[in-house]
Amino acid sequence: MTSATSDSDLVLPGHVIKEKWRIIKKIGGGGFGEIYEAQEVSSQEKVALKLESARQPKQVLKMEVAVLRKLQGKEHVCKFLGCGRNDRYSYVVMSLQIY
Repeated sequence: MTSATSDSDLVLPGHVIKEKWRIIKKIGGGGFGEIYEAQEVSSQEKVALKLESARQPKQVLKMEVAVLRKLQGKEHVCKFLGCGRNDRYSYVVMSLQIY
């Protein structure tokens, strides 16, 4: 995993998704997507946002969203806050636990 910003990042800090979530910083990434710390624009709540490139050959985020929705309310499972896609990426937004 990497946390440094690079030219290949799908979004940059300050980018706003769906006029609702503002990217703060990249906190990780790997073979199946990039993870960002973001902030809900109106409430200022910190959230985790996972993005998967639309060009990724193996799309797994749709399955992750289905599993996350199914597990809502269970112990040790983050809260599902939203999801969507555009021509560049798919995304899922969930609660962020900061230690």
